[in-house]
Amino acid sequence: MEIGWDLTSGIAVAAAIVAIIISVYTWFRTQKIASYADIDLLYQQFLTLGTEHPRFRDPSFTSDYNNKFQEDELVAFSTFAFISWNICETIYDRCRAVKELWHTWEPIIVAENKLHRRWFDTLENFHKFKKEFREFVQASYPREYLAEERRDHNSAVPIVNHHIGSSS
Repeated sequence: MEIGWDLTSGIAVAAAIVAIIISVYTWFRTQKIASYADIDLLYQQFLTLGTEHPRFRDPSFTSDYNNKFQEDELVAFSTFAFISWNICETIYDRCRAVKELWHTWEPIIVAENKLHRRWFDTLENFHKFKKEFREFVQASYPREYLAEERRDHNSAVPIVNHHIGSSS
């Protein structure tokens, strides 16, 4: 029995290969758009919550939250900071899957780090995040509140930022 390829079979195979390539490309493109849209909506909602509680977005309060907030407001702030870092972890996870998003979303991690890093570094919050994410934050972003403390004590020791923007 002889298997023969005619022009029609060749065109059909070529069309099938092209269709698979287009399907894979479309799937990845859809994932990128969906990831962007999901994070964008989530962050917009978070910022809206921040406008309702402006002190939760004020570094003069957030860098010393245990002293600046009391009782219910401290609980509310801790929940707000947790939401902030949860969004950052989502960005980290999604950008590992869709690397093109990193350039767009990394500035959000930088901004939230400046506002809520002291809360993140509190031992009682470590269990709330994956070890891999905690290590990434520790290695990649400065502790802004330490810089403030150093300035307050007239120390000129700089804190170096070690971004790994293309890390996976």
